[in-house]
Amino acid sequence: MTMIKTLIWNIRSVNTQQAFPRVINMNKEHNFCVVALMEPFQKKGLVDRYKTMLNMETAYANINGQIWLFFDAVVEWELVEDTDQQQEYKRSPFTWWNGRSNAECIFKRLDRIFMNLPFQNMLPTIEVEHLIRAGSDHAPLLMTCGVQTTNFVKPFRFLNFWTKHATFMDVVRQNWEADFIGDPFLMFKQNIKRVKAALSKWSRETFGDIFKQLAILVDIVRVKEMLFEEEPTTENRIVLQKAQSELKKYLSIEEQYWKKKAGMTWFAEGDRNTSFFHNHVNGKRKKLQLKRIKCGSGVWIEDQEQLATAAVDFYQK
Repeated sequence: MTMIKTLIWNIRSVNTQQAFPRVINMNKEHNFCVVALMEPFQKKGLVDRYKTMLNMETAYANINGQIWLFFDAVVEWELVEDTDQQQEYKRSPFTWWNGRSNAECIFKRLDRIFMNLPFQNMLPTIEVEHLIRAGSDHAPLLMTCGVQTTNFVKPFRFLNFWTKHATFMDVVRQNWEADFIGDPFLMFKQNIKRVKAALSKWSRETFGDIFKQLAILVDIVRVKEMLFEEEPTTENRIVLQKAQSELKKYLSIEEQYWKKKAGMTWFAEGDRNTSFFHNHVNGKRKKLQLKRIKCGSGVWIEDQEQLATAAVDFYQK
């Protein structure tokens, strides 16, 4: 069974504090099936525009426009009254902060996820995580159901932000020399191979894995948030702000990575079109996804391991 993820967030405006770009980044990371945003503070009629930015299939807004729902497929749904149960959570016990420190600081758990028994019976493995409060005074709630699918190794990719580092050209110069004399094409091919290997190693040592570093920085911000929640002093607030600043730096690097992957090289540097880049990449990714195949007997196969076995068997015959 594939992993099903849902984001539920009292976003408190989709147009401030880079809140909606964060939703786009999280959707890129988690591939949400459902995104629920409360208090978007935007006209109800614009929900379809934000649906396009999220690259989702369907969007709904309630009567007063204070709840937006996005789905990654066309769905039919209805409100069902039933007994519900509050779901346990991970991370900080608080989901809201009033933005102040010291004696005026207030933390509360204002956001919760409830689910009825039919839902729990259908998806018995459910986990809720309180994410860090960035982009709103409320924490996003990440609900995960199911089992994670297999990750695949990805090929070498040149990243434009490498060129801005002081030692980049030195690495290229030191490795752009073939260790033999012969056919110019073979020498060029050998140079490319050596530089790719050197840049990969240099990038790991200099920047580390971008997404692992982001995960680490998110954890650091989470710890600093907890420390500030326990002791809301001015000093702890400064420490938290420094951690958030370092996180923003790597978020900028991540944005450049997705810009490169989207192939949008004709955009000027500094253009913050993160949503457009992610939409383009996600669109290509969805087209390349192989979710199921029909075997020779006419049966549809959806399990990833069975898909791999069927593909190998087909080409061996």
